[in-house]
Amino acid sequence: MKKTILSLLLLLFFFSFENLNAQETPPVENEKYRIEKVYPNPVQDQLFIEIFSEDFSFVQFELIDILGNKVKQWKKRELFPGSQKLGIDLQSIHPGFYLLKSTIEGQVVVKRIRKV
Repeated sequence: MKKTILSLLLLLFFFSFENLNAQETPPVENEKYRIEKVYPNPVQDQLFIEIFSEDFSFVQFELIDILGNKVKQWKKRELFPGSQKLGIDLQSIHPGFYLLKSTIEGQVVVKRIRKV
C-alpha cells in the first residue's frame, strides 16, 4: 500500500515537470527580492539564476531531492541592489528532479529543476 502511494506521488511529481524551460516568476508588488528566471531547465552542469534585489543582502541556495532531503547547500552569496545573474555548479549532482530553495532575509522561493 505504501509503495503504491509513493509511486502515485512520484508520478504526479514527474508529470508536473512538463514543458519546463526557463521558469519566470511574475513580479509581486512590495517585494524586495525576487527570482526572475532559473535556466536552463533541464540543466546539465551549470544553472543560472536571475535575481532582483532592492537592497544589499545575502542569498542562501539549497538543493532538495523529491523525498525532501537536503542534497547540497551552497555558501551565502552577496546580493547588490538591482538585477544580477548568479551561477550554481551542478556537475556533482546525480540526474533527477530537485527543488532549488532560495532564502533571502526570511523570504523563501522554491523552484523545480531537472538535472540530466
